[in-house]
Amino acid sequence: MTHGYDSVMTDGAGPRDQAALVRALLDARQADDAELIADAAVNLPLGQRFGTHPGQVPALLYEAYAKATAAPRRCRLAAALARAWVYGGYPERSRVFAREATDLAASAGDPRLVADALDAALLANWGPDCFAERLSLAVRLEEVAAHLTEPELRLSACLWRLTTAWECLDVVAVQRQLRALDRLAEESGSARIGYFAAARQAMHALVTADLATADLAIARAAELGAAAAEPDLEAVTHSLAAARARRGGDSATLLTEAAAFAAYGAAEGVPSVTAEAAVLWLEGGEPARALELLRQLAGAGLTAVARDVDFLLTTVSLVQVAAALRREDELAAQIAAEGARLLEPYAGRAVLNAGAVVFHGVVDEYLCRACTALDEPAAARWRNQASASYQRLGAACWLPRLDTSLGEPATRRPPAAAVVHLRPDGAGWLVGFDGTTFALPDLKGLRYLRELARRPGADVTALDLAAAGHGGGVLAGSLAGEVADDQALGAYRQRLRDIDAELDEAHDWADEARVTRLGMEREALLREVAAATGLGGRQRRFGSAGEQARVAVRKAISAALARVEQQDPALARLFRDTVRTGAACRYDPDPGRPVTWILTASALPPSGRR
Repeated sequence: MTHGYDSVMTDGAGPRDQAALVRALLDARQADDAELIADAAVNLPLGQRFGTHPGQVPALLYEAYAKATAAPRRCRLAAALARAWVYGGYPERSRVFAREATDLAASAGDPRLVADALDAALLANWGPDCFAERLSLAVRLEEVAAHLTEPELRLSACLWRLTTAWECLDVVAVQRQLRALDRLAEESGSARIGYFAAARQAMHALVTADLATADLAIARAAELGAAAAEPDLEAVTHSLAAARARRGGDSATLLTEAAAFAAYGAAEGVPSVTAEAAVLWLEGGEPARALELLRQLAGAGLTAVARDVDFLLTTVSLVQVAAALRREDELAAQIAAEGARLLEPYAGRAVLNAGAVVFHGVVDEYLCRACTALDEPAAARWRNQASASYQRLGAACWLPRLDTSLGEPATRRPPAAAVVHLRPDGAGWLVGFDGTTFALPDLKGLRYLRELARRPGADVTALDLAAAGHGGGVLAGSLAGEVADDQALGAYRQRLRDIDAELDEAHDWADEARVTRLGMEREALLREVAAATGLGGRQRRFGSAGEQARVAVRKAISAALARVEQQDPALARLFRDTVRTGAACRYDPDPGRPVTWILTASALPPSGRR
């Protein structure tokens, strides 16, 4: 169930009911007002559902387009026609109109027209083989929209840059555009823009397994989408619900969504939705139904799959099912082999549900699945490349997918354990997932985390933890009543100095996202320092050594995790989800994210020795 971007040259608060939009055009025709007809016609794509048959919309638009003589009006109508054909599932018919729109907009020199035409050109080039052109167009649109105040224009630019960033796994650009969407929603107060921002935040949270945030964002998107009367709200809601069920292993919801996807795909003739239904049947434990859809869609081979916006999604979905069922069906084995050949040119790319509604993994994962099913040695290479991509995205929770049992789709293996280093290394520490480790200074919080990792599932008093972190012995003497010791306060103050320097640089570069992030970190550190010091900067004291240890341990772990998060947000989230601090501290392993800890150099596996 896919979703596209609506026209950016219209009032974002306008009607989106298709029948109401057609009536508005017919009323304009009755009045025989050419300008009113053009304005009404341009709005028609707003009521289309992405991927469904366009009906009379292109014909009505073309009638107004053919009569338009003024260049700006003809430009807007050409762009609207391009959208109507793409939304209706005929992208090849859109290109001539998108080209005319961009030519007319360039001649007119109107930035609003240029932005509208670029949006249409992006839609017309929304296929697997046009990524370089699409990225260039998205950058141009972002540059044009940066000098315009219309929220809808800026929304289009944000969405296209977000989508292209996901496609090429540009983590920084993804984060920046998500923040830009949030800012735009806040500044505009638009329910529609808020809907897009919430839906895309939900997708990002599902990628990184932040399920609490995902649930809130999904609910928020549903609320705002209903308020904005978005035509694709139902499709987007189903897509996010299916993604949430896959992430949480909710078989009942998977089967419910599989039925919904299959019905929608059949009713509207949308292959990508039917292919997704096959995956949902497979993962919900109904392989026979998955095989039925596989035969229906790929009986004549994968070369028949249209190379449009959903080519990668359709192909990887069919390859996943084929790879899992290749022992049960000869056709499935053939499809897996054909899929590997078709997908290889797109290695290193992400697979998205249209406009970054749902992330379906990286192409390399599906190459790994296909090659594993075919017993080809290239499987190891694709597995390694997919693993590196997921770790770069902060999506370590996707790594177990690379070891899914291909022959038993209804029986899930326990997820593979990730190898995590948390060990001293010279004067500092080596931290991180195996293959993506990074160095940190000797922080007490890292000592405490290592001690907890050594005792999974056991309560460790803060006093014992502090003693272990200090090399033995209860904190005593002049340190016994201090909330934070000199070393911790020194680290806080040094980090504050670093932040001030980084803020200057971020202001110079007008990097608002970085300014915001650094500002929040600075405020948090200032609160830590204020809590730890009294008048004249003297360290505060508590009467109880246990209370002092509780606060000191919490602060030290918090400071260490702030440093970890700068390097690897996924690892920091893993720690925060599994480590509890208080008078008694505890590390409770997450069965869904098992970890093999490397806590000393001597514990390194043979392949991991340096």
